Amino acid sequence: KVPEALGIVPGTVWILLLCLSLPLLISTHPSLTLPLLSSLFTVLFMLFLGFTDDVLEWPWRVKLLLPAISSIPLISVYEGSTSILCPNQLTWIFWTPAGGLTNFSTAVSNFITAYPNSPTNLIDIKYFYYLYMSLLSIFTTNSINIYAGINGLEVGQSCVIAGSILTHNVWSLGKGVNVEGSWFSVALLGPFLASSLALCCYNWYPAKVFVGDTYCYFSGVIFAVVGIHGHFSKTLLLFLMPQVLNFLISIPQLFKIVPCPRHRLPRYVKETGLMTVSRREDGGMNLTLINVMLKVCGDMKEEHLTMVLLMVQVGFSGLGFAIRYGGGSSLFFNEEL
Repeated sequence: KVPEALGIVPGTVWILLLCLSLPLLISTHPSLTLPLLSSLFTVLFMLFLGFTDDVLEWPWRVKLLLPAISSIPLISVYEGSTSILCPNQLTWIFWTPAGGLTNFSTAVSNFITAYPNSPTNLIDIKYFYYLYMSLLSIFTTNSINIYAGINGLEVGQSCVIAGSILTHNVWSLGKGVNVEGSWFSVALLGPFLASSLALCCYNWYPAKVFVGDTYCYFSGVIFAVVGIHGHFSKTLLLFLMPQVLNFLISIPQLFKIVPCPRHRLPRYVKETGLMTVSRREDGGMNLTLINVMLKVCGDMKEEHLTMVLLMVQVGFSGLGFAIRYGGGSSLFFNEEL
C-alpha cells in the first residue's frame, strides 16, 4: 500500500531548517523577527490542519474558516503599506482631469483614501487590504488542494511556482528593490523548494508516496506567507494563474450550482491505461482544469497528463513575468506592482 499524507515530511524538514536558521536570520535582518515568527506559527497551524484533514476529512466550511484564522498572526504583525496603485484606466473614478478628487472619492473617504494630485495614482484601501490578505491566505491554501489528484501534480506545480517566485526575488535583489522582502522570501522558499524536489522524486508516477492534503495546505500557506510579508502579493497572483483559472472553472461545483462529489479526479480506464474525463452523477463533466485539458487534448497516460499540466504552469509563469516586467507600465505609472 502506498503511504499517504507524506507532505508532513517536507513540512517537518522545513520547520526544522527554519528554526535552525532563525538566529542567523534575526541577527542579520532584525526587522524580519516578527514576520519570521508569525510565519512559523501560521505554517505550523496549517500543517496541522492538513494532517488532520487527511485523517478526519474536514468539511469544506472548516477548510475555509481555519485558514482565515491562521492568517491572523500574519495580519497582526503586518507593517507594510495598505495603499495600492490604481490602474491608469480607472483613475477617472477617483481623480478629476485637473488632479482633484471626484465626488466618489469624497463620499468613500472613510473607507478608501485617494490623494489629491498623486503622481503615482496611489489610493489607501485601509482595512480592505487586511481583508484581501486574509482572502489570499484562504485562496492559496485551498487552490493547490482543488488542483490535484494525479501523481506529481501537487508537488510539481508548487516547485514551478516556488522557482518563479525565487527568480523574481533574485531579480529584485539584483536591482536593489524590496531587499528585505526578497531576502525574507528566499529564506523561506529555499528550504521549501529543496524539500519539495526531494518529495517529487517519490511522488512522480508511479508514486511511491502520496502527499495528501498536508502538503497542499503546507505549500499554499508558504506562498501566502512570502507574498504578504515579502510585499509582492499581486505578483504572486500572476504566478498562480492556472490555480485561479481552475478555481473559476470549478465555481459551479464549489458553490453547489451543479452536483459536486468530494473527489473530482479524472477517471482511470483500466483497459487502455489512460486517464479520461470524470463525470458527475448527473452525467456532466467534473469542472476542473485537469478535466478540461483531457477534454481538449484527449485521453492520455497519467505521467503525460502531469507533464502537460506542468508545461501549462510554466507557460503561465512566463506570461506572469511578461506582465510583471513588460506590461506594468501600461496599467500603472509606477512599474513596481
